[in-house]
Amino acid sequence: MTEADAKEWETRLEAALRAERDWREKGREVVEIYRAERTADGAAGRGRFNMLYANTSILSPVMYQQPPRADVRRRTIPADGVADRASDILQAALNVAVDAGDLDSELRRLVQDFLLPGRGVLRVRWAPVVRPMPLSDAGGLPVTDAQGQPVTEPRKVWESIEFDHVFWEDFVCEPVRRWKDVGWCAFRHYLTRTAVEAGFGDGEAAARLLADEAWCRGAFVHRPANHEDERHGAEAVEKRALVWECWDRETRTVSFVALGPDGAVFLRQDGDRLGLKGFFPCAEPLTAVTTGNTMVPVPEYEIYRDLAAEIARLTERIDAIMQRMRVRGLFNGSIEELADALEGEDGKMIPVAAVEMEALASNVWMIPLDMLAQTAMALYGAREQSKQALYEVTGISDVLRGASVASETATAQRIKGNFGTLRIDDRRRALNACIRDTLRIAAEIVATCFSADTLAVMTGRTVDAEVESFLRNDMLLLCRVDIESDSTIAADEVAEQESSARLVQAAASILQTFGPLVQSGMAPPRLVGEVLKLALRPFKGSRDLMSLLDQVSETVSSGSPAPTPPPVDEEAAVRLQARREALAMERERHALAMEEGQQEMDIERRRLALDTARAIASATARKGERP
Repeated sequence: MTEADAKEWETRLEAALRAERDWREKGREVVEIYRAERTADGAAGRGRFNMLYANTSILSPVMYQQPPRADVRRRTIPADGVADRASDILQAALNVAVDAGDLDSELRRLVQDFLLPGRGVLRVRWAPVVRPMPLSDAGGLPVTDAQGQPVTEPRKVWESIEFDHVFWEDFVCEPVRRWKDVGWCAFRHYLTRTAVEAGFGDGEAAARLLADEAWCRGAFVHRPANHEDERHGAEAVEKRALVWECWDRETRTVSFVALGPDGAVFLRQDGDRLGLKGFFPCAEPLTAVTTGNTMVPVPEYEIYRDLAAEIARLTERIDAIMQRMRVRGLFNGSIEELADALEGEDGKMIPVAAVEMEALASNVWMIPLDMLAQTAMALYGAREQSKQALYEVTGISDVLRGASVASETATAQRIKGNFGTLRIDDRRRALNACIRDTLRIAAEIVATCFSADTLAVMTGRTVDAEVESFLRNDMLLLCRVDIESDSTIAADEVAEQESSARLVQAAASILQTFGPLVQSGMAPPRLVGEVLKLALRPFKGSRDLMSLLDQVSETVSSGSPAPTPPPVDEEAAVRLQARREALAMERERHALAMEEGQQEMDIERRRLALDTARAIASATARKGERP
């Protein structure tokens, strides 16, 4: 790569950043409003009644609640032993990578970037651990050099998958209409002198960048030079250089370019080490408000900024009125008792002499607060109306409508809950699609880059040559294995129970329908197994049951005899039957005793009622005999 190519990358990056300039400025402003460093309309000062923070706090847990789990299964319905084993190994490896890579915290940052500036990017990295290992000859003895020192060679001893949330300002791509048309994208890094020396120290361009004069003139802190701010502790951060990692899909190369005051400096160019189908190490960015003519997003806050500013202004007016609503007034100072009464404690009574009580009211005047109170009530009402309008715009009103009360039926609560997330489902689907594509990228890396030994250690399963060859074949993996992500929303126990009940009901119905046909020989058992798999496939949690059906079908197809039941112990069966009959007789005796006790209680109740009626009649008769 020549300096001309570095200049071309500089031109591309500057043009793409220029196309996103307005959005990036709005994004920084939105983040500062969220942090209460600006007012709701973007002016300098502390924010009051921060609706952006409140809305984000509501939408964030509605969109994402728990880390996803990889769900890998074969696409085809007929049994495929190699595909099943490969799917199990790939799923176990992905779930280990999700836990070890702390995907949960990275996704929470991704969702926050989506809700605030409007774009979130999640990157997947392959992280091999390479160490110098001693060489051995054919006899297993260590190889030494002329000085008698052991000869070593770099070897991969371990590897892992890293999920990296990309800060929203550190990503830029070709300014086109849709992600499928993007030809290049770039990731911005702020590297210390040590990192530059370790990654690019062998090149002449890196030596020029690391020269003291060039480093002092071109280096800056973790924020770009034109965005430095004393509030972010610029002086406390080690000096860093801005390096762009540029991925070009057309040439399938990765170039590292440093931008400084003297222009672009080419540091290194790598080939396509990962070999991903889509080339880029990240899925399509999660964007908030977009249109078909551009990929540049719009922060959601811009849609309701005016309403949020109106709510903030109403809050300021309410605060100003509340500060003036104080109990104040005037009184006749010649009456000493009035001062004691006005400044006395609650419930204090003061005697008054030589003053008529009717004249006291004319000696005290209070500042009227009626107008202020009415104005405050009107402002409170106006603020509530503005909040409702804001909720309608953002969709939070549907979430609030989804709230239920304890007196409602379960069906009513479920209907309200489904309606409450109706407008949020688009954001959930977009997030789940981003996670699914990210897991597919991770699965490609695991299948093509991870060694069989690493997979065996990660999954605890044996990776034979047949499974390894299947994983390395991109076409087989793409056509015969499907990779999805489990839901990132907290599970609904009632819905899961209902789904399990429907699964059992569907299986029982099929067995009841086809059972007699199989027994009579009119239908082969394999047909029943295929019908069962076809019916159970849509149900969540049917994977293990389908695997068991495959095993049963293979056993029946191979002609293996069915396992014979264990011999029945006739003496034990007789004792069990006698025990059952004794328990039945005991239950009958208990039922008769309970019935007799109930009858005695009814008789005693009627006797008490009759005695009470007689006593009342006798008392009434005696009262009537009195003169």
